[in-house]
Amino acid sequence: MDPVEPPPNKSPVRMPILRISRDTAILLASLIFLACAILLAVLFPPSGSELARALTPVATIAQATAIVVEPAQLVSPVPTLLPTDVVLPSTDQQPYPPPAATLPVTAFSPTPEPTPAIAFSPTPELPIPTVASEGAGIAPTAPLAQAPTLEPTLPPPPVVQPTPEPPAPTQPVETQPLPPTQPPAPRPTRPPPTATPVPIDIIRTTTYWTPAQSPITLRRDTLVASGAGLIIEPGVEVRIPPGIALYVDGRLYALGQADRPVRFTGASLPRWEGIFGRPGSDIVLEHVEVRGGGAGGTVLASDRGGLTIRSSRIVDNGGHVRVAGRGFELRDSEITGNDLPYGAAVEIVYENGGTATLIGNRIGGNRMAFGSPNVRITNLSPNDTVILDVQRNLLVGQDGPNLTLETNGLLQGSIVCNGLIGGSNGLSLLSTLPQAPGLPQLTIRDNAIEKHTPPIIPIYLQRGIGRGATSDVAIDMRGNWWGAAEGPYEPDRHADGRGDAPGDLVEFDPWLTERPPCAPAQ
Repeated sequence: MDPVEPPPNKSPVRMPILRISRDTAILLASLIFLACAILLAVLFPPSGSELARALTPVATIAQATAIVVEPAQLVSPVPTLLPTDVVLPSTDQQPYPPPAATLPVTAFSPTPEPTPAIAFSPTPELPIPTVASEGAGIAPTAPLAQAPTLEPTLPPPPVVQPTPEPPAPTQPVETQPLPPTQPPAPRPTRPPPTATPVPIDIIRTTTYWTPAQSPITLRRDTLVASGAGLIIEPGVEVRIPPGIALYVDGRLYALGQADRPVRFTGASLPRWEGIFGRPGSDIVLEHVEVRGGGAGGTVLASDRGGLTIRSSRIVDNGGHVRVAGRGFELRDSEITGNDLPYGAAVEIVYENGGTATLIGNRIGGNRMAFGSPNVRITNLSPNDTVILDVQRNLLVGQDGPNLTLETNGLLQGSIVCNGLIGGSNGLSLLSTLPQAPGLPQLTIRDNAIEKHTPPIIPIYLQRGIGRGATSDVAIDMRGNWWGAAEGPYEPDRHADGRGDAPGDLVEFDPWLTERPPCAPAQ
C-alpha cells in the first residue's frame, strides 16, 4: 500500500472576519423581524368575518364548559327539546353572577364526565350544533371557538355610568359670633382754629442789642420788619445756628469799634445762611466781623436797598457779597479766605444805574471758580449811567481778572491808585456801546498793573509778559504802571516794552516809569 503523500504545504487561507457592532446587530434583527411580519400578513390575511368578530365586543365567562343563551322573550321559533333519555347531572354549586346584560345564563361546573348534548336556539348567524342521533345518546361538547352573538332584538345593555367620587369632607369652620350692632361713633368736631406759630422771629420796633445781652443766639430766622430798626452796639457777638438767616426790610446798624467789633459768627457747624437786605432796606456794617456764613453761596446781599460796609472783615465764609440795585459802599475792608462756589468775591449789578464806591479794600486769597474776578461791576441799562469810585484797592487775582466791568451803557467816574496784581488779567472791559467823546469819561490813572499770567504765546511766555488790560471798546489808560520802566509790551505799537501787555483798543502812552506810591502793594 502506497503511503499517502502529505498534501503540499499551503498557507492557510484566512477567511475574512465579519465584525458587527452592537447597533448594527440590533438594526439587522429589527429588519428581519419586520420582514417576517410582512410575510405572515401576506400569507395569512384575515377574513371579513374574523375582522367583524374582532370588532364585536364578546362577553366571556371564565371556567365554563357550556353556555346556553336564551332570549328574554321569544315566541318563535320553538327551541329544540333535549332527548328524553338524557339526564342532566344536578349541581349544588352556586351559579356565577349574571353578566351586565339581562340574559339568563346557566353555568355548569367543570366535570370529567361526558358532557350531555346541549340544544341551542337557532340563530341566523351562529352555526347550529348537531346532535348525534345514534349511539350512546350523548351529544358532543359544543365547540367554543366562536362566541355567541346577541340577537338584534335584545335590548342594549345598560350604560354603566362612572361612579362619581364622593366629595372630600370639609371641616366646619368655626365662626366668631358677630358683636352686637353698636351705633356709629359721633364724628369728631374740628377744634377751633388757633394761631399758627410764626416760623420766624420778627422785630417790629427799634431794638438795641447791648453787650450785657451778649452773646445773642438766634433761635430761628429773624426779620427786621419794615419801619423797624435793629441797632447792635460795640462788642456784641451774634451767634447764628446752621441754616438760619437774618432778613432786613427796615434798618440794620451794626456799629462796632476798632477794639470792640460786632461779630456775626456761626453757633456750630455747618454754616449759617447770611444777612439779606430786601427792597427799601438799609444796612450799615462798621467794624464788623462776619464769619462762618454763606451756606447758600451768598453771605451778604442787598436787593434794591442800601449796603454800606466800613472797616470790616469778611473771612472764612462759603459765599460772596452781592449787591443789586440802588447803591453800594465798601471801604477799608478785607474779604479773604472764603470759599466761593460761583461768581466774583464782590458782585455788583445795576439795572437802572447807580453808584459803586470801593475805597481802600483788600480783596484776594479766596477760593473761587475758574475765571471768576475779584470784583465785577455790571450795568444792564443802555440808558442809565453807573458812576464808579474805585480807589486804593488791592485786588489779587487767582484765575480770572482783578476787575471786570460789563456795561451796556455809559460808565463814568474814576479808577485810580489801585493795585491790580496776579490772575489772568488786570482790567477787563466788556461793552457793546463805545464811550462817546465829549462826555465825562471813565478815568483810569496811577494804577499798578503787574504780575499777570502770560498767555500761551511764545513771545509772552519767553518774556513773562501777561495781559494787563483788555477792552472791547476804545479806552484811555495813560499814566499807569505796567510792571516795567520800559512800558507795556505791544507788538505793533511798542515792541520794546517789557511790562504787561494792553489790548489793541487801549491807549497806554505815556506810561509811568515807576510804581505809583498811592497804589497798595501785595
